[in-house]
Amino acid sequence: MKHLQITNKHAHLLIGVMMAGSLLLTGCQSKKTRSLVSPPVAVAPAPAPVASPPPEKKESRITLCQSELASLKKVNPKAYALRKVYFDSLVNSVSVYGAVRGDVNALTKDTLDALYKYKTNQACSMIERDVLDALIRKGESVK
Repeated sequence: MKHLQITNKHAHLLIGVMMAGSLLLTGCQSKKTRSLVSPPVAVAPAPAPVASPPPEKKESRITLCQSELASLKKVNPKAYALRKVYFDSLVNSVSVYGAVRGDVNALTKDTLDALYKYKTNQACSMIERDVLDALIRKGESVK
């Protein structure tokens, strides 16, 4: 069986797909409406805006996912084998999509970007859960 490795090209495509999905979701936010009622005269000054945390880098999500997959190999080799096959299959599919992405219409891009963002998040969540479960089992076995 051919083993796939995530290249920078694949990682960047996954990142691009995840960022495109984020932009799509941002457009769904509702806008606040202004009140037609004037505020009372003795209004306390508004609190200073709190600095929001920097946005999570999408690349770090993929990198963390790969790192978690490597950890899974150490703590649960059986689960690793299953997740690795799925992850490699996903990377292969993203690679095929990436080769034709520039040639498809915007609706197809939006749909497949969302699909691959979902699939990537799902795969990474399963890997994270498997690592956590394996580590918990090992911790609980200590007496």
